[in-house]
Amino acid sequence: MNRIGMVIALFVCLGEGALAQAAAVESAALRGRVSVSLAADKRELALTLANQDAALRKDLVSRLSGEQLAVDLKQWLSTAPTQAFVRAMAERADLNVRRLKGLERETDSLLQLRLASASMLAALKQGMEPLYAYEPDGNDSQWKFIEAFDRFGGVHHLDVHRMPEQPVLVVDIDARRDLAAGIKLMREHLALLGQRPMPTLDVGATATSTPVTMLDHIRLNDDEEPWLSGDAEIYALVNGVDPSSDEPQLDLVDMPYLDNDGTAYSPNQILIFWDRYRWAAANVILMEHDDNTNYQQLVSYLFTVASEILAAVGQPEISALVALGSGLVDRMPSGWFSNDDDYVDSYYTLEKGKSYTNYAGARGNAVVYLRPYAINQQ
Repeated sequence: MNRIGMVIALFVCLGEGALAQAAAVESAALRGRVSVSLAADKRELALTLANQDAALRKDLVSRLSGEQLAVDLKQWLSTAPTQAFVRAMAERADLNVRRLKGLERETDSLLQLRLASASMLAALKQGMEPLYAYEPDGNDSQWKFIEAFDRFGGVHHLDVHRMPEQPVLVVDIDARRDLAAGIKLMREHLALLGQRPMPTLDVGATATSTPVTMLDHIRLNDDEEPWLSGDAEIYALVNGVDPSSDEPQLDLVDMPYLDNDGTAYSPNQILIFWDRYRWAAANVILMEHDDNTNYQQLVSYLFTVASEILAAVGQPEISALVALGSGLVDRMPSGWFSNDDDYVDSYYTLEKGKSYTNYAGARGNAVVYLRPYAINQQ
């Protein structure tokens, strides 16, 4: 190689190194912004509502039932017998929470007051004084106690693993509303990043055929949730390589029915649209939603990491699919294993046209039944 060629090669190598370093810095920055802290807002509200218990409890209890264990805080306080400063505090806290999560344009309310368990309802209706709690930040496996307040402002430290007999009212996020808004936002952001929007098809329509994989049954051994957190909210991150470009393909699938571990569910749900994945193969990562996630930062991080993995592989071959699935799990923010979005399980290299019966994930935490299906699309 002549001197000019050597100089050009050196600049190319330096340029590639600088680009790789810049990409690593970008993904690290995104990773740091995925998790947000909400505990301070929830703690302040829990203490304030505890101090207002004498004025509010009768009205609250009248609104709770076995089918309805929570009230929307803003909506309830707008008509409840309380002072204006309490309503204003709840509105400020709710707006701040939505801003931190990137959802202020997606929903007008997220905070709720929830009875920790249906088993506490009878005692609450019979007049037993409740405690008011909130979900702390940080890794729930490392919580030392759960802080709660009585109506005099007294502080109680509750056992993390053993549900108390005294009723506990939790200032919390409406997880179902939060996750639905978050998935909508992440899909829109993926479209802005150049991903094709997920199709919306109805089973039973007629005309052209679209190959999919259906999720017939699913059971979780552990949904990662302590008693304070209520029902789980699970979603799937389907991932693979785009069939027409060397780019990652990421799809988010909501699983709103999947509330409890140890229970078998039969959703008959479309999990994978095969027209979206090269080599007729894809990975599925199951995640459990928790409160402290900024969805726009999360989806940006996922896409950035997936793109970096494929770029490192070079010309994608089928081996890239395994690298993509395991790489996404390996590079998850540490918070995903704490109290942000918890990693539940993953399935690598699922194949088009193949049935999977009583099939355990790589972590051994989820068991699924999958079958191929062709949807007739109008």
